[in-house]
Amino acid sequence: MFLLKILSFGILLLGALGQDLIAEDTSPSETTTLTTLAENLGANEPDFVTPEYILPCRRSDERIDSCIQKTFNHLRPYLVKGIPELELPPIEPLNIPQLGMENGQGAVRVSALFSNITAVGPGNYSVGKVRVDIPTLRLDLHLTIPNIELQGQYEVAGNVLLFPIQSQGDFWAHFGDVAAIARVQGIQEIRDGVRYMRIERLLIDFSLGRARFRVVDQLNGNNVIGQAMNQFLNQNAKEIIEEMRPAASASIAKHFQGFLNTAFTKVPMKVWLHDD
Repeated sequence: MFLLKILSFGILLLGALGQDLIAEDTSPSETTTLTTLAENLGANEPDFVTPEYILPCRRSDERIDSCIQKTFNHLRPYLVKGIPELELPPIEPLNIPQLGMENGQGAVRVSALFSNITAVGPGNYSVGKVRVDIPTLRLDLHLTIPNIELQGQYEVAGNVLLFPIQSQGDFWAHFGDVAAIARVQGIQEIRDGVRYMRIERLLIDFSLGRARFRVVDQLNGNNVIGQAMNQFLNQNAKEIIEEMRPAASASIAKHFQGFLNTAFTKVPMKVWLHDD
């Protein structure tokens, strides 16, 4: 049973693309100082052409949350196809060469490696709510994805209680009604007199409305083992997802922090966040 939970943990790790972030209080004087500093820096920057995939916002916009929400949703069709100038590959399907995870605490201590992963469905994301604090570059993004389907290969090794376990093979998973919160902490970087934002921290939490799994163990040479795994995974999906969610969230966040920084560190802040 523990072995089955470990395998489902790995599969779940790939499926979610998911505590609100509460910004620390910033006094009016601090906010004014930061805004003025940003405007002074921006005044010395060259003008940039705004690409069609960016819907810019203004720092002083009283509805900045709504504007940032529209910006991320506007990006969707461009992300689906990929944005070569930002070195962003298509997200539909989303191909991930490799993801790894390790759980070194408790009775279940395992490492897992997933490779040749194909995800169908991330391109149907929708950002439904955004909370932004521009002076501190903090963002909360609430996303939903109707369906995600994953397939690839896995390897799992470690110990459950005192028993060693090892398995590898192919996996497939389907997740429905995915809801996620991405909590972003950015920092400003200046290169050649131009401001950029880099994501210093990304935290993700998520929930799944439906889940189905299928694994094919190719190491132990026993079809009965694979059948038992599939039955257990699908009968106990809700409990397994809840148990494995924290570690899965951390691994997913680590991967997508790099993905997002690929874009943010190439686009000047002045392009997507206009000074007043």
